[in-house]
Amino acid sequence: MLLKTWEKDDIIQLISIGMLRNSTSNRKKHEDDQKYLSSNLAASSRLGNHIFELSALLAMSRKLKRKPAFFIQDHYHDQMLNDTDVLIPGLVDHFLIINQTLPASIFPVEFNMKCCIFDNPERLMNNTDQYLHIKGMHFQSWKYFPRMRNELIGYLREPTNSFDSLPKSNKSTFVTCVHVRRTDFVGTGSHVPEKDFIISSMKFVEEKEKRNMRMRTVLFGDDLSYLEMLINETIVLKNGRRKVLKNEAYISKDSPSDSLLYSRYHCDVVLFSAPHSTFGWWMGYFSKGNQVYYTDIKYTNDTSIPQGLFNPDDYFPPHWTPVKYDNVDNATVIETL
Repeated sequence: MLLKTWEKDDIIQLISIGMLRNSTSNRKKHEDDQKYLSSNLAASSRLGNHIFELSALLAMSRKLKRKPAFFIQDHYHDQMLNDTDVLIPGLVDHFLIINQTLPASIFPVEFNMKCCIFDNPERLMNNTDQYLHIKGMHFQSWKYFPRMRNELIGYLREPTNSFDSLPKSNKSTFVTCVHVRRTDFVGTGSHVPEKDFIISSMKFVEEKEKRNMRMRTVLFGDDLSYLEMLINETIVLKNGRRKVLKNEAYISKDSPSDSLLYSRYHCDVVLFSAPHSTFGWWMGYFSKGNQVYYTDIKYTNDTSIPQGLFNPDDYFPPHWTPVKYDNVDNATVIETL
């Protein structure tokens, strides 16, 4: 990762991040003929949004034969950079970090103006500007970085958390990870499933993924009191067994970055109930088992689809499994076919 600052005479100073950390003052001046790609960023958003944006920019920069760049426009951008670097430093290392706001001489190009609808970067191929800055943000589509899962997983840092309070996935224990997002979604138009749907979805996944092993569940989310309410529920399976969640489930209280690292090593299956949750999305994407279930947004009251802002085929990878209520009784959760 490099940090770049402008000078009045347009001569560039490049400072390696390692030099900065070691407080070394040596800086090399040179004319810059590299072409760059940068974008507006939802820097005040959460970690899931950050990973989407940086992953997409890295992939697009390769297609466009450019260097991905990151402008530190304010303290939100600085925090975004730090938060992402804590989880996935190998991704951040690809970026040229520019410690200033976007210069007035750079004119943003309209691209990806809707958060969750893929905009093909090939239409930017003929742009010859040295600094190609995209006006859109979010880039919430797997299509921006297809076939990069193994690479992105490889950029994750090694966990320092031993997760002593949570079950470990191994030959005798199968772990289902359930993510529930509520706090900032309630009342915004983003779908927030009710308790009955979440419990029914957990039952569906438990029966679908049944193994001759210890089946354990870990709950993740941004509303601890709601998770504590869920863990007092009992799931009645088709074979008559009653799964008392407080005896077989756990609540994660780890940081967002540690939760994603836990998923990488221990989530055999992921269910995320709020379909528009980017954190739930990345929990599934990074998960050990790469087996993901999610609420089918097409059968919800989420407002993003009628507003033309969301294409499910662009957002959800095709091998993930959508679930919904069975129209027959509106109580049983089934796979959308």
